[in-house]
This record gives sequence, structure tokens and C-alpha cells, in this order.
Amino acid sequence: MLDPRIEKYLSFSKVFIDLGCGSGETLDALVGRYETLIGIDAFETRHKMRKAAPIGWEFSRADLNQPFPLPADYADTVFANQVIEHIADPRFFASEIYRVLRKDGVSIITTPNVRYIKQIWRIVVRGLGPCTANGEQLDGPWDDGHVHYFTHKDLRNVFKAAGFSSLMSQALIDLSQDNWIRRILDHYASTAPVREFLSGNILLVAKK
Repeated sequence: MLDPRIEKYLSFSKVFIDLGCGSGETLDALVGRYETLIGIDAFETRHKMRKAAPIGWEFSRADLNQPFPLPADYADTVFANQVIEHIADPRFFASEIYRVLRKDGVSIITTPNVRYIKQIWRIVVRGLGPCTANGEQLDGPWDDGHVHYFTHKDLRNVFKAAGFSSLMSQALIDLSQDNWIRRILDHYASTAPVREFLSGNILLVAKK
């Protein structure tokens, strides 16, 4: 199931691209709502773990640090969920998204918010560096392979420099634990205090 806070920004027209698609759950949820659905990921591990082959969308393996294997002015929507923090050069990544989008196409990006109050506490009080992956680091790459950290302003600046004409960012409150405090924060996701300090994740919508 696609998060309705993200779904409301989808254009539902011809071509949808999911960058860093993993197992393809987002694409599965959108079958029949776009003419063409393409998932791109640098790794096939999660894709191969699927119980059934994808129906209604295609998978392409590619390094997202390199030019995307897509023509210019091709996609109506480009989605990247928790991906840009893993990319070596976010500015190049944003410019590639801009290149493959059609005029008036929309890019939807999510990434951790390093200005979240828990991160500020970690740095200022605990004397630790930023660590934006979920859970404690037990094994695998440091911070789950996160190589960049973003505030809302950072992310908007990256996509503005790539040429996007319309930019909106809001808090993306974790609603996996349903309680009244989280619901209130979600209601005020676009207000500055909630957006900047009270959410661990950023939702950016950028229009070409």
C-alpha cells in the first residue's frame, strides 16, 4: 500500500520511475494506474527475494550514481524513497531526475531529516555524529550506507540548482505507531516547527 501522503502528489499519467525500487512494493501498488512502470536499483537482492515475478512493471539494474538508463523528457513521475542519502553526488542525481522528466513532471523524494530534534540531541548533548538510519548500528555499513545528511533547505537547494521550478517540502511523520501525538504532528506537517525539528524524515515534491 502506498502512503496516501505521497500518493496525492502522483500524476497518474503515462510513465512512473521508482529509483532504488528494492522489491518493488510501490510499483506493485501502482499497476494499472500508469501505462509504464519501471523500477531501477543497483542491487537485485530484494528483487530476487520476491515470491512472484513482477506483473505490470519492469526491473532494470543500474548504478544510480551514473546516468540513468532512460531517455530525456521521458517520465511523468520519478520517485526515490530513502535513496538520495546513499548517492555520492546528490546534485548529479537531481540533475538526472530533471533530465528524464517531461515538462511539468514531478519528482517525489524522501530522506532522513538531520535537523530532527533527536539528531540535534545526539550531536549536541551526547557528543555523537549524525546517524539517521533506523535502529542501532549492529553490523553492515556505517549508518546503513548513508553518505549525506540533509535539512529541508539543503534538499530544496539541491533540486533548485538542478532546474526545478516549483519546490515543496514537509515533514513525513512516522505513523507506524499510531497515537494522537503523531496524528497531530502529521496534521501540521507543513508548519515550520514540525517540518524542521519534529520529524525524522523529509518529503520533497519538485516540479519541472
